Amino acid sequence: MCCNAFSKAAPANDDKSVHIDQELVATPLPDGYWLNAFPFSEDAEVPDLVGYGLGFEGKPAAIKLFQNPKNSNSEGWKLTEIQSMDFPVAMVSADLTGNGYNDIIITDRYGPSMGALWDAQTNNGGRIQWLRNPGDRDAQPYWEAHHIGNSTGMHRVQVGHFTTSSHFQVMGLPIIPASNDLTSPAPVILYDPTYGPEMAPGPIAWSEEIIFSSEFRLIHDAKLLPGANNGLDMVLVAGREGTVCLWFDQAARKWEYNIVGSGLPQQGDSPYWGSGSVDVARVGADDVGYIATCEGFHGNSVAVYVKADRHAKGAASLKNSALWRRIVIDNFGPLDPEQHTGTIHNVATVRVPGSDIDSFAIACMGSPLSKPENQGVYLYTPIDLVAGRFKRTKITDESAGRLAVAGYTEPQRMDIGSISYYVPGYHTGPDPSSIRINVLQPYNVESRTSIVATKLNKEVLLRVPRPNAVPEGVTPTMPIVTLVGNTLTLVVLRPGATMTLGVQDAAKVVYGSIEMTDPEGNTVTRTIATNAKEIATTHIVSADGVVKAGGDGAVFLHVGHLKNEFHGPFTTMSQVTANNIFPRHEVPPDVRAMEFPFIKVQDLDWGSSGLWDDFEFYNMTGFYVFFNDDAMEEIVHMQAWTLGIGETARFHNHSDRSFCEIHYCLSNGGGTGGMVGTSLTMLIPSSPTLSISIF
Repeated sequence: MCCNAFSKAAPANDDKSVHIDQELVATPLPDGYWLNAFPFSEDAEVPDLVGYGLGFEGKPAAIKLFQNPKNSNSEGWKLTEIQSMDFPVAMVSADLTGNGYNDIIITDRYGPSMGALWDAQTNNGGRIQWLRNPGDRDAQPYWEAHHIGNSTGMHRVQVGHFTTSSHFQVMGLPIIPASNDLTSPAPVILYDPTYGPEMAPGPIAWSEEIIFSSEFRLIHDAKLLPGANNGLDMVLVAGREGTVCLWFDQAARKWEYNIVGSGLPQQGDSPYWGSGSVDVARVGADDVGYIATCEGFHGNSVAVYVKADRHAKGAASLKNSALWRRIVIDNFGPLDPEQHTGTIHNVATVRVPGSDIDSFAIACMGSPLSKPENQGVYLYTPIDLVAGRFKRTKITDESAGRLAVAGYTEPQRMDIGSISYYVPGYHTGPDPSSIRINVLQPYNVESRTSIVATKLNKEVLLRVPRPNAVPEGVTPTMPIVTLVGNTLTLVVLRPGATMTLGVQDAAKVVYGSIEMTDPEGNTVTRTIATNAKEIATTHIVSADGVVKAGGDGAVFLHVGHLKNEFHGPFTTMSQVTANNIFPRHEVPPDVRAMEFPFIKVQDLDWGSSGLWDDFEFYNMTGFYVFFNDDAMEEIVHMQAWTLGIGETARFHNHSDRSFCEIHYCLSNGGGTGGMVGTSLTMLIPSSPTLSISIF
């Protein structure tokens, strides 16, 4: 076992007030970009999800409805493909027909990239359509598509009551007006529907009004503030101009805007400054208590805007920029020197159980790939809002491009849905695209005293309680794999607690200590390591199999002997397999579906130097173990190795990357290989065999 690793594990997910679980919705997906909570009908208690990627040139994207199991009575999230579109980007939903079912308003025909936009006039580009909800989640064929309007570079869309409360209107927000034009303003357009004698067929036409023609550039996000403008809706946008509030002045009958904050300053020759995404957060009774932003277009900066005057409450405060003060609270490193972009794509506020102040989450694509800490979803919880002090918690390691916060598991709960940012030609991560939901649950004893497993790229992250936090009578365990005739199970023992193991079993301590009484009545203590230059068996030496945790408790790997399995000696790699035994109902489906193959070192990225060519050396990776509390303390990283017949580990220089490592031998080959004296098997065969170890 060792604390060396080739990717960095997520920190512990738990804090003192919430516990975070992860539910996989769908994987693998061909691509990934957009995700929306979708209340199928106005009386839906919990929403479904709509998600999709941008598609590919010559291969349209599938718009997918993922049916919430609570709505479909199925075990998992049921998939229905509801449309196929060329380069869809953003979507929102509203009931445009008055039948109680929400329709989808969606942009498509964007084009392959900002440098190759599809023109609105010559190629039907930058299109907005609405998709009629058929009233049946399983309806076939595709949902009917109806045209709303076009503008080149159409990138974001909102639906609401902007100038009238009598019907829904659509706001279209192109990002740029033409391919590669990052300088000229792009119009903000209001589309107003015309209905026939009956509302049920939906709008029969849409009028178009440019409400801002030359004010804004590179708008990358738009947040709807329902009813915030004396019953009408306001919109908060994020773009090069910063964070900007848009509203219709009902008395003057004209559109107004206010730049709440200019965001990230212009830097050198970078074309991207201002803000990239925005949301408003509640503080007590103030629905607009502070503003959360990620800054720069696909930037790396996280900032909040707090009010200088706490008496100014509600959305009206967004009309006065003097009330707001910008505080940068986090940064994910320098931007790419050529593209001038970073990793953060979206921000969304989250109502955390038991708190009257909202937290917020950010979606990180994973750029650059060499920095795994730049990939995933982070939750920021206010500690001292005025001072800009927030606690940062990583809640998933998977790439994220878009967040969809809603009560998927319970109507009053705020769960965090996310989809991988997976856009071939721009950014793709190490794993296929997926959709998952992170569930924020109030603190309870069970959530803090169980072992939680989540997928971490090609490895597993195991979060365990501290032994002194485990209640009396509780022993958290998690079966992991079977390997060379043994089951490997992670165990947590509270201080002084006992557990009975098989007399042919073994226990490898990774934290704390265990004690056993040998046949002579002596107390034998095992800790994480032996004394320097010494070896020790991990076999259970007590006649009754009882082990007792020391004063700090213990976390250990229980190596359970399987009577009817082959324990060696092993002569070929085909005899060495690791089988996933994670409990089906206690871990996410993606963990249960994982395989743990042994891969020849020469085929691994870090083994491609030529040093390991034609060398019988194999690696199976691996498992991170972290404590699940605020300390976010890493206990160990475990991986397994096999060494071929007649081979040595060869000399290799670790001076460029130092780490500590403890070797634990499961099968000791011919007795002169592996780690002599620590073999689980007492048989020392005369013929050459493989050595199998865990580092």
